[in-house]
Amino acid sequence: MARKLISLDDLTPNCLGVLKTINSVVLPTSYTAEWYQESLEAGELVKLAYYSEIPVGAIKAKQVYSSNTSKPSTVPTGVYIESFAVLPAYQQKGVGSALLENLEAETAKRFIHELIAHVWCENTAGVAWYELKGFIKKDEVEKGYYEAQGLKNPDAYVMVKKI
Repeated sequence: MARKLISLDDLTPNCLGVLKTINSVVLPTSYTAEWYQESLEAGELVKLAYYSEIPVGAIKAKQVYSSNTSKPSTVPTGVYIESFAVLPAYQQKGVGSALLENLEAETAKRFIHELIAHVWCENTAGVAWYELKGFIKKDEVEKGYYEAQGLKNPDAYVMVKKI
């Protein structure tokens, strides 16, 4: 029986360094040690992707709650993609699609109907990929979203997909 080229696995303390490395190589952002420690508690909302047993991608998300009401919601209204990265040599091979499809399935299992992501305005390929996957770019640009990262243009688009 043939083995799948792409496989997904849970994040464990032993592979936390893999998540750090993939994020630091691919993303124009950085995350704190605390953020990485919290990643270990994200359960099914964080996954590592392997291509022929080589770690090449990762996704981390969290449930978000509506803040538009006078009474804070205790029911999640969406899943926010905090980080999503695939090493450049493994892009266009289905790794990102596998990570996203897994997150969509997990989101649906939780009866949550919206995925949300910020995408750097300069990342035109990323915006196009999200749109190809059914995300819609919100009209407003979030000014200065990546300012702490020291990016020349720190603005981000908000991308949303209904599940």
